[in-house]
Amino acid sequence: MKNKLICLLILIISAIACLFLFNTTSYAGYQELDNLTYNVQLNEDGSADITEKWEVYIYDTNTMFKTFDLDSSKFGEITNVKVKEISKSGKVSEFIQTDTYAYHVEKGYYYGLQTEDDVFEIAWGVSVESSADRIYEISYTVKDAVKTYNDCSEFYWQFIGETNGIPADKVQGTIKLPKAVENKENIKVWAHGPLNGEIQIVDNETVSFEVNYLSEETMVETRIAVTENIFTTNENVLERYELENIIEEETAWADEANRERDRLRREQEIEEKLVKITIIALIAVGIGILIFFIIKIIKYIKILSKTEKLKPEQKLEYFRDIPDENSTPAEAAYLYYFDKEKDFKNNLSKIISATMLNLALKKAITIDKDEKNEMKITINRDIEKEKLKEDETSIHNLLIKVRSYTNEKDKDRKNRESISMKDIENYAKKYDTTFLKIVEGIEKTAKNSQKKKQNYDDNLIKESEKWRKKKSAYYISAAFCACFGGMIIPLIEVIPLLICGILCSRLQKKTRNLTQKGTNEQEQWKALERFMENFSLLDEREVPELVLWDKYLVYATAFGIADKVLKQLKIKYPELVDDNYMISNNYMLVYMMSRYNFDRMLTSSMQKAYNAGVRERAARQAAASSSYSSGGGGGGGFSGGGGRRRWPEAGMGGR
Repeated sequence: MKNKLICLLILIISAIACLFLFNTTSYAGYQELDNLTYNVQLNEDGSADITEKWEVYIYDTNTMFKTFDLDSSKFGEITNVKVKEISKSGKVSEFIQTDTYAYHVEKGYYYGLQTEDDVFEIAWGVSVESSADRIYEISYTVKDAVKTYNDCSEFYWQFIGETNGIPADKVQGTIKLPKAVENKENIKVWAHGPLNGEIQIVDNETVSFEVNYLSEETMVETRIAVTENIFTTNENVLERYELENIIEEETAWADEANRERDRLRREQEIEEKLVKITIIALIAVGIGILIFFIIKIIKYIKILSKTEKLKPEQKLEYFRDIPDENSTPAEAAYLYYFDKEKDFKNNLSKIISATMLNLALKKAITIDKDEKNEMKITINRDIEKEKLKEDETSIHNLLIKVRSYTNEKDKDRKNRESISMKDIENYAKKYDTTFLKIVEGIEKTAKNSQKKKQNYDDNLIKESEKWRKKKSAYYISAAFCACFGGMIIPLIEVIPLLICGILCSRLQKKTRNLTQKGTNEQEQWKALERFMENFSLLDEREVPELVLWDKYLVYATAFGIADKVLKQLKIKYPELVDDNYMISNNYMLVYMMSRYNFDRMLTSSMQKAYNAGVRERAARQAAASSSYSSGGGGGGGFSGGGGRRRWPEAGMGGR
């Protein structure tokens, strides 16, 4: 009897464990720093009091953390750890310290302790289920942070390491010496990281540094050498001369960084010359055609004043059927978001995610989970490309490029057909120009497709494009005249150009119109969206069979309502909780999205990849115009030296 009870207990525990595993979402959320500020106070005993202020956007995250790779040859122990939250009104709330390690820390608690043999971690519970902007302040003391040699004292510290998992729009900091030096030239400073960073000697006791557009997995570290004896009680003393070696090492890194800057600067100069040539050409012809365009504008205003904006022939509250079953998610989204020009691009990650889900339905790719419970994408190379539309082919080819790049980079993965979402993000950072060209080109492809379907009035579309280009030309010309016209004839040139630009803008909006067919289909897509959002409230006879929801969910993802639809599906179809029923009836997309929130994982990851590409492009442009690095320690731009070659890793992230 006793053995039977034990067996029964084991079965119950196993069943609960399985239920937990199948219903737990395992994705890691997302974090992005608006601003990261460091304040460092160096002390006479060689210790450093460091305060970090994180102004961070958090999505679906339980715990934030910062890690340090411990190395007794570089610095001593880390003590006096504190964590605070600062509200927008300035109210400070101190977190409660715990001495117990936890992967997920309870909200309002924190710890700072050695979690492995060579890792010290500061972690605190945030418990953000959706999204939020938060401000946190963490502070700690680093013992033996300064080394004193016979000819100088050195503070060499890595603030952010290459394992950093959080991108930042801006990183800045100040480092205060224990006291002012007598001669400012006795302070030598260097910094390593992205080439757009800057480090400066502010005064006789203060050093500052700043970086814009810091990507993930990018380090930031500073190095200060002081030749005056201001660390009077420091016991971390090494009996050797080191200043000459430091300057020699930093000079080599600075020369390498400056060569890269020169290359980027040459590229930017070519781009700037092309822009200048374009502006000059516009100014040269602008004056001559000004009167001509005013006449043309008046003519089109008269025409457009007689043109009524088309309305749908039938106003629909709900529409149950898919308006055009051959429409790709991008094509449907282009009509759905048509009234607001920028909405398509603002929802690009959702549209690309929906396209990938549609590729999965067409067997062009397979979306699944790997042994680490992370999303993996397997590419079917044998798919007949004629079954895919142009925008789907673009994304399919992009995934093939990512797979080829990943296999080339990671030899252990050679010949594997599957890729992860992290692989896509890494590709976007490495080849940001190619990635963004493919992804952002989806809008143009969808637009051309709708033209072929005669959902636009081609003549009005051409007029709209023409006025859009002319509007841009007028505004650029007006800006150029305002900046460089001097005191000669600024009002005569600028005001007419601005008036023409405004009129062109109005013409562009009026001519941007759908045909009657396109207007009717747009109404159907919007009514379908309302139906999907509210179908659980409708009569049973009006709700489609479960087999149709694989396709519905693709469009729901493109429209950004997949979460709402899935919640209603679980209410309307109780059989969704039965894994055997779902798999045997081959409702794979509904199954994956309801069990693992694949739509949220996919959309979040695609947004990260898109942001990474945009950030890399911005950082490269900023680096091209940054200051040169100084090998002699006089401040200036960051170099690419240091890092793993010299310093223990410092990581940041969320989980």
